[in-house]
Amino acid sequence: MYTIKRAAQITGVPETSLRTWERRYGVFAPHRNESGYRLYDQESLALISSMRRLVDGGWSPAAAAKAVGSDTTSAIRHPAPVQGTASGPVQPEAATYLDRFVGAAAHMDIAGIEENLDAGFALGSFEHVVDSWLFPALQALGDGWAKGEIDVAGEHLASHAVHRRLSAAFDAAGTRSRGPAVVVGLPPGSHHEFGALAFATAIRRRGLNVLYLGANVPVRSWESAVRSHGARATVLGVVTPEDRPAAVMVAEHLASHGSPPAVYAGGASAANLTANVRGLASNIGSAAHQLDQLTHETSTAEL
Repeated sequence: MYTIKRAAQITGVPETSLRTWERRYGVFAPHRNESGYRLYDQESLALISSMRRLVDGGWSPAAAAKAVGSDTTSAIRHPAPVQGTASGPVQPEAATYLDRFVGAAAHMDIAGIEENLDAGFALGSFEHVVDSWLFPALQALGDGWAKGEIDVAGEHLASHAVHRRLSAAFDAAGTRSRGPAVVVGLPPGSHHEFGALAFATAIRRRGLNVLYLGANVPVRSWESAVRSHGARATVLGVVTPEDRPAAVMVAEHLASHGSPPAVYAGGASAANLTANVRGLASNIGSAAHQLDQLTHETSTAEL
């Protein structure tokens, strides 16, 4: 039997999604211990994993739950294509949850914010949710604030709720790893850390040994972190054009001290940073896959 935290680690489905899928679709029913905490057996984990594979393949959670619940094994093995856009399947419920999330922020309704974060994070795997739902929701939140439709207090309420979710996902991804060591953070003066934290979570879920530094990390602190962690790679979050000079300073400082790790950059303003910095894909899922491959290839080459 497994706790909900362990079940989330094994299946790759966040704890909030496990609770939402259980409540909304009833495909699996975890046991409860004497204290009332959920416990999952192997059969439940198999159902959760099957449902996740379908959702990752483009099914809506409702359709995936129906297929798994009715044991349509052929559908599970060979999911039917779903009509959508070039960036992925259209999920009408995602737009609904996004609108409600922004509306709750405008009304400073913390319960509504949390409820729609629950719903949004139940739409699929962590990487899928971040790329296709969370970042668009944050963009809509920022647009609402810029237009004066959302007070700064409401924007802060929603942003802090998102930060708590991402931090919990990072913790749930595991505390130890035998994979290559990677340092992730933002250069000095940069404070927009949602993308970096989400990326750190995604690569941690892949088994990399991640040291996440957070926002506004001084140049010399990067050197200390890389050295103490024995990092094989460093990833700089470069979100705005104003972040670029500081990111270049970090990269050049690392390059000038001893045997530097490979330096990568991700974020909206990361392209063509310097000759010795390699850019990562523009979305979290692809960037995590890319870094995972690159770091393991480097590890193999050094053996």
